[in-house]
Amino acid sequence: MTTQSIPKFKPTAEILRRINGFYDPIEFTQLVNEARQFLGSTNLFGTSHKIDLSNQFYEWTSGTIRIENESFDNDPYLTHVMYMPPSDSSGLKNFCPWATPGCRAVCLGIASGRMNHGAEKLANRSFDWELTDVTKAQLKRAELFVSNRKAFIALMIVEITRHVNKAAKKGIKAASRPNGSTDILWEHVASQLFEIFPDVQFYDYTKAPLNTRANKPQNYHITYSFAETIKNQLEAEKYVAAGFNAAVVFKTDKYNLPKEFRGMPVLNGDLHDMRFKDASGHYVGLSAKGAAKKDTSGFVQEVA
Repeated sequence: MTTQSIPKFKPTAEILRRINGFYDPIEFTQLVNEARQFLGSTNLFGTSHKIDLSNQFYEWTSGTIRIENESFDNDPYLTHVMYMPPSDSSGLKNFCPWATPGCRAVCLGIASGRMNHGAEKLANRSFDWELTDVTKAQLKRAELFVSNRKAFIALMIVEITRHVNKAAKKGIKAASRPNGSTDILWEHVASQLFEIFPDVQFYDYTKAPLNTRANKPQNYHITYSFAETIKNQLEAEKYVAAGFNAAVVFKTDKYNLPKEFRGMPVLNGDLHDMRFKDASGHYVGLSAKGAAKKDTSGFVQEVA
């Protein structure tokens, strides 16, 4: 735990209004202070290249446009994302209990950009969380989640409120992706989030079976993540049949994604990150990134 001195948190009138009926203000303030003291200068939510692409895309579009056969409406959102160590990579907890061997090996949370631990560590599953400031922040968040979940969730509320206000200043709505590299069932872990923020569009990818998401709130959009195992692929078919989408990683770049997969149309998922804007009942194509470009497990699909 850090010994860095952090200014004491004082809830705003908006936060007090939002948590009314869910938290005692004194207890909530204490929890946020515990989280802030633990994390120091580390925030829970941040951004990524693709999140930035989404936010920038909707800032310069106007009206309904079409790019590469994809339709976009002028209904802009500002979004952010939270990254923690994926699957069992932290040694603290398995944050992706339905992960397949293929996705565990090449997950963006350990194998892409500033989160890439390198080929040798990926192969040996021996991760160096002191590698960069980014990886240090991932582990810190995980440590707080495991050691003091109530404080973690309280700080989520503070940071999402801040995000909503930032979006409002731009005159747009807020979206939030809490599982950047994890697969936590937030509707089970922190169901109050979706009631506290009815004005926020939450969204995530998941490999959880469809029947585990039966109580998913209306403002929480999920996209299934297709992988190499028969069990996973059968579940993907259930999701698509139920009107959800399933994301598929292809061995190609974002300009050459297939138009169809398994007899169904494919949307280009690399144009932006806001999966809640995708038409339902489709596969969503993603190009292989980072270590996934060298995948041999079958997780990354060939383009027919």
